[in-house]
Amino acid sequence: MKQTGFDTNENLRQISSYPTRMSYFKLKSIVPLLFGVSLFYLIFYTSCANIGSPSGGPKDSIPPVVVKTIPGLRGTNFKGSDVRLTFDEYINSDEISEKLVISPPMKKKPLIKMKGKTLIVEFTEPLKKESTYSLDFKDAVADNNEKNPIKDFRFSFATGQRYDSLKVAGYVKNAFTQEPVEKALVLLHRQKEYTAFIDSIPDYIGTTDKNGLFMIDNLASGSYRLYALTDADNSRTYNSHAELIAFADSLIVPSAKYVARTDTVIQGTDTLLVTGHVDYLPTPQYLMMFEEVKFDQYLDSYKRNQGNKCDFYFSESLSDSFKINLLKPTPTKDWSYIESNLKRDSITVWLTDTVFSKNDSLKFELKYQVLDSLNQLVIKHDTVELIYAAPKTPKVKRKKNEGPTIPTINLGNNINTSAHDIYRPIRIEAPEPLSSFDTTKVRLYSFEDTVRTQIPIVVRKDTNSVRKFYIEHHWDPNTSYLFQVDSAAAYNIYGYPSNKINQKFKTQKEDYYGKIILTISGLSTPAIVQLLGNDKDEKILQKIQILEDGKIEFPYLKPEKYKIKIILDSNKNGKWDTGYLADGIQPEEVVYYPKIIKVRSNFEYKETWDIKYKPDYKKELIDEELEKEKARKKEQEKKNGKKTESEENPNR
Repeated sequence: MKQTGFDTNENLRQISSYPTRMSYFKLKSIVPLLFGVSLFYLIFYTSCANIGSPSGGPKDSIPPVVVKTIPGLRGTNFKGSDVRLTFDEYINSDEISEKLVISPPMKKKPLIKMKGKTLIVEFTEPLKKESTYSLDFKDAVADNNEKNPIKDFRFSFATGQRYDSLKVAGYVKNAFTQEPVEKALVLLHRQKEYTAFIDSIPDYIGTTDKNGLFMIDNLASGSYRLYALTDADNSRTYNSHAELIAFADSLIVPSAKYVARTDTVIQGTDTLLVTGHVDYLPTPQYLMMFEEVKFDQYLDSYKRNQGNKCDFYFSESLSDSFKINLLKPTPTKDWSYIESNLKRDSITVWLTDTVFSKNDSLKFELKYQVLDSLNQLVIKHDTVELIYAAPKTPKVKRKKNEGPTIPTINLGNNINTSAHDIYRPIRIEAPEPLSSFDTTKVRLYSFEDTVRTQIPIVVRKDTNSVRKFYIEHHWDPNTSYLFQVDSAAAYNIYGYPSNKINQKFKTQKEDYYGKIILTISGLSTPAIVQLLGNDKDEKILQKIQILEDGKIEFPYLKPEKYKIKIILDSNKNGKWDTGYLADGIQPEEVVYYPKIIKVRSNFEYKETWDIKYKPDYKKELIDEELEKEKARKKEQEKKNGKKTESEENPNR
């Protein structure tokens, strides 16, 4: 009986079989040993093939048991058109069609039927001759009442005389986050060119579980290319740039090796020898999934949420050749301001003429570069129409002799009045593009007791936005400041002046912050160290590029939990690089610091990190604070005489 083994940390080990041959001498005193061996065989045989009798225990926790199969398990020379599996009870088959994986793959899905307690898998196309088929049901087969599933349920048979029994197993992870990828399609191709992954159906397939684990068994001997894919369109080919992929660097040559092993038990003159097992190669494979960077430009969406503002979103960054023309109504000179985001894949068009802004309908022509069918850059023309209906505003009655109200604008900022971060510059942001901004009318003062001191400042314009400006200053902690902007310091493109700003604020206390000091060793290449938020998004809060082993600091940290990640930046370009299938380039390697660090105010945390990247690296981040809380809760429950969850469910 063959199995996939795991070590004490639930890591996949080399695949091997159970003992296959026994020789023994002198039966005296070996009955207990034979009973133990028989019991060991029974337990693992039923868990692997699920054929046999229930071993007892409460009925509602026992999954169905297979009592009969057509063809037989590992049967050969099968010529039928369906597989029939009879269970000892009625089963629920609702999820079988979705979860069943048949390898070698079939073009058409089989029909799933039930006849009493018999599950019928009816093939809708002829089976291949001289092939071994594997039916991987995952956990889709469950009893009808309590929904107890048969875990990792597989069935196999051969259409020829030979039953193929080789296998390949491993894990699939996201290369950037190191998280396991569930439900990824894993493929084996006999064709050696990578183009087979793009345009051909694989020879064998499997899927990953929630831990990213896969196993493709019942393989014929030979050499294969191994790939993984998030198959969005169920085509079993890599045909969309949005799909994540992975590939093994070298050819996969599955094999089985008989390993002789002798265990000798001596009691007096009685001896029992149990010899031999089979190891399956190759060793577990570790595939890192990534999304290729391919230029696939198109206009993704557009909107007009206010009369004078139109937003356009693209799939890729725009080149300098991008142009936008107003077709309707006929534009005047300098009819717009163009604003882009940092990546330049989002464009905002501000209309400078208020007459145009009041039009319900605006028609634009956009010109931008795309790749044609020959992978040549050409200019694409898009014509789009944006509609906007302004909400009706109630009429305001004016008092007698009262003139019209002059519109004004409010300049926003990011100041935290009670505790402004001492590392954060002041950002000034206008709601619309400015035609002028007299920065000499912007002032900053510090306060000490009643003494006010003006601070020399420089107001810097944002290079990507016509609406944003910054004031950088080395703030003193726990200090009072006054930020002032005179009225009419700025005018927007419609001639509206800005309102006055007179805002007092205080900076954060220095002892509010903590610091992480990290000593790194074991680097074999330049690296990027990132400080991340302790959430699912893992927002980058700080990053430091290093060329060699040494000490780095993350200062001014709020009292929160943090993760640390390192990117092995082999090409020294200061960013993480994805992989490229055609060139056989794997994504850059990523490792996480094994602890989640809880920073407290006015504390320095000194950590050491020896970087040892291995393909079998497992992302397991220990939250010491959470572990202590769990231990405290468990101890409290014991004192209260309550059973813990692990004690109540010892098999979990």
